[in-house]
Amino acid sequence: MATDYSAYQSIYTYMSSVLGQLRSLGTSEQSVGSLGSGKTTAAGQSFGDTFRSAAGRLGVPESMDAIFEEAAEKYNVPVNLLMAVGKAESGFNADAVSSAGAQGVMQLMPATAAALGVDNAFDARSNIMGGAKYLSQKLQQYNGDIDLTLAAYNAGSGNVEKYGGVPPFNETINYIRRIREYMGQELSTGKTVTAASSANPSAGQSRKSAGTQQTAAASDLTQQLAEYFVGMMRLQMMNRVSSLGKGSSLGSTDSDYTSLW
Repeated sequence: MATDYSAYQSIYTYMSSVLGQLRSLGTSEQSVGSLGSGKTTAAGQSFGDTFRSAAGRLGVPESMDAIFEEAAEKYNVPVNLLMAVGKAESGFNADAVSSAGAQGVMQLMPATAAALGVDNAFDARSNIMGGAKYLSQKLQQYNGDIDLTLAAYNAGSGNVEKYGGVPPFNETINYIRRIREYMGQELSTGKTVTAASSANPSAGQSRKSAGTQQTAAASDLTQQLAEYFVGMMRLQMMNRVSSLGKGSSLGSTDSDYTSLW
């Protein structure tokens, strides 16, 4: 007996129609990527990354502690080391600027930030990720030696090479000692940040402009969610069709579509 897949096709057609209506609003330039692969953007971002990006544009608060933990895991840097550097450098201040021009939580110099791919050094997430990436590079360069890594972070790799180790600078020696002390403590920033609050103050916008951007971002997020669920529905239907083709049959629970999920 042939199996009737019309119910699945109807649901998929309906969700595709909803997505089409959202697209017609013209609030986003994004295109649907490979729905079957769970991607939502042409650039291949995962849904989680896209959701986090949209949440940032909407000003949703994010735990700075969580950002440190994520960065530490991503770049394989001890989280206590990463947080200790953040505390020593800026006291976890996303808007900090040193007399030398270093910026943000991890006090990245503009040229260093650019080389690390940090577009906005006053964005806490980007800055911490950049600092973690730099520490990871130095740990690899110095075979895991934390003192040399910290010396390079403070005084530059050139001075580490010049002196064949930790430079004999009181500032650098005290810097390493202070961070070592912080590493032995239970550190917590106790802060939440948003992309808007940690932006460079000189790049501020009017309330009207910000409101317009948030509205567009909200619409953009709605479309992304729709794309995600349409893609998930497609995958579920493909799996169901595959299983049905192997001999199973539509059960009574399929009538209300709960078994799709």
